[in-house]
Amino acid sequence: MSKVALITSIAGQDGSYLAELLLKKGYTVHGINRHIPVVAGEQNEFPAEGLMLQSPDFHLHDENFSDDASLNDLLATLRPDEIYNLGSLRQTTAECLRACYPPMRANISALRMLEGIRSQGLANKTRYYHASPSELCGLVNAMTINEMVTSGLCAPQTIALISDFWTVVNYRETFGMYACNGILFNHESPRRSEHFVTRKISIGLANITQGLEQCLYLGNLNALRDWGHARDYVKMQWSMLQQDSPEDFVIATGVQYTVRQFVTFAALELGIKLRFVGKGTEEKGVIAAIISPIAAALKVGDVVVAVDPRYIRPAEKCKASANPVKARHKLGWGPETSLQDLVIEMVQADLASAKAVARLKLYG
Repeated sequence: MSKVALITSIAGQDGSYLAELLLKKGYTVHGINRHIPVVAGEQNEFPAEGLMLQSPDFHLHDENFSDDASLNDLLATLRPDEIYNLGSLRQTTAECLRACYPPMRANISALRMLEGIRSQGLANKTRYYHASPSELCGLVNAMTINEMVTSGLCAPQTIALISDFWTVVNYRETFGMYACNGILFNHESPRRSEHFVTRKISIGLANITQGLEQCLYLGNLNALRDWGHARDYVKMQWSMLQQDSPEDFVIATGVQYTVRQFVTFAALELGIKLRFVGKGTEEKGVIAAIISPIAAALKVGDVVVAVDPRYIRPAEKCKASANPVKARHKLGWGPETSLQDLVIEMVQADLASAKAVARLKLYG
């Protein structure tokens, strides 16, 4: 009999990559289509329905599991071997918080899921993974984050995030359940929402080369991030549930880059060599050379990157690096995709889309 896995927020980038990984490993995969938008009106990052066409072992559940009875019925029916709860919220602006706070109450919290597992007699069968975002470490400054540093955001939604983290720990220690947190730092892909800075960069620059936009507006170009590929990180999520004992893990590359460096790598993939002039909100990215026919419509001296103060986060002064040594030593995990290769994959995907839009505009 194949293992049965249940994945929440299947339409997010992590859910889709994880589903593909588990299907390749012979699992029967059930997905809950509970992806909550980053901002009002955002579409799903990945069309989960496509997985149903690819494999008869994938099953999509679009029901509303906002009440315990419906969730418990699903658990009783599926009796999953593994549950991956990927539905954490990551809003950053006050507007997003106000718009998205109500759905938080309908999100499948760690408490609801773990209590459902217990109530259905699955405590000794089902292994539970909870996505605990790196934002939990948000108030530490100039510290290296490991599994023992997990407190800190001042945004309202973090009450729920912190509660979920410690609920997982409590159920593991109190009831002996196999439950663990994955504290994942930034992980990106062509399936990332366009509201995240990495996709904003890859889409914006690709559009500029095709004449669809003139300039890419960003916030703090000095902001440091630890970026990895989501496809690598979901392998780690699976690995965490294959161990003899449940533990929490920090997942990251351990290397940080600035937003400016990400922009530079993306521009180079599109045949643009940039030079940055000015400081602070006056900084601009100017084309220094055209090194590929992709950017032939542009010219040296064009300003294609600029800073917009509206996009600068007030809490950007907090800087934290991640220490993924535990994952490396205990699980043998390390990122397989370099940042440069990740950028190439994202840019090429968005360039293909930009070319299609440009052709449509040209030929109607």
